[in-house]
Amino acid sequence: MASIATLKIASFHNYLKVYQTAMQQMSLSNIIERVFAPERGPSTYGQLINEIAEHGMAVVLILFALPSALPLPAAGYSTVLSIPLFMIGFRFILGYNTLWLPHTLQNKTFNPEQFSPKLVRGMLRLIHLVEHFSKPRLVPFVRSPGIYRLLGILIIALAFSMLLPIPGTNTAPAFGIFLIGFALLEDDGIMLIVGILASLVALAISFTIIFFGYKGILFLKDALRGLF
Repeated sequence: MASIATLKIASFHNYLKVYQTAMQQMSLSNIIERVFAPERGPSTYGQLINEIAEHGMAVVLILFALPSALPLPAAGYSTVLSIPLFMIGFRFILGYNTLWLPHTLQNKTFNPEQFSPKLVRGMLRLIHLVEHFSKPRLVPFVRSPGIYRLLGILIIALAFSMLLPIPGTNTAPAFGIFLIGFALLEDDGIMLIVGILASLVALAISFTIIFFGYKGILFLKDALRGLF
């Protein structure tokens, strides 16, 4: 009986290894299609992280940035998706390559039906487009510990911009994070440099929108005061 139980356990571990290997070899497009498939039904963000974390932090980074990286209405999910990006940035700064989420966010519902088929098709087209230009380049630069801390600071700033409920402060920062995630996934140093530059431009755009928006409010207040 003991030997039968041992065989069953060994068979299960072998199956698990085969399953995990298959999952790790799954293309990014397949992962995105599976995560956003309406037929999968609602789950939680904690379950989603457990499902895709084995593919690496780069895939997690792409997953939470990609829906907001397209010039389509964010429908309120950009704010929610920015929170895991915040956490990834902090983890990078601390030197960790795993994601931790607060308990409240882990239990928050993730519903694929919230994301329109048009958005999912757009995400897949963007992935296929970037795949044509990406390949391993400047690999030591991508894998250096110092670059991860720099990226952590940058991702936190970009996620903060995504968090703001101001038009124009979501798409460009999310696209910068998407490029950074894709560069880390493919060990592409050239794309990482492009992603960093795109992120700096995105932050400049967000700052400009916030600054002139605030100046406009002050101008309106002064104008109203002048009338009375």
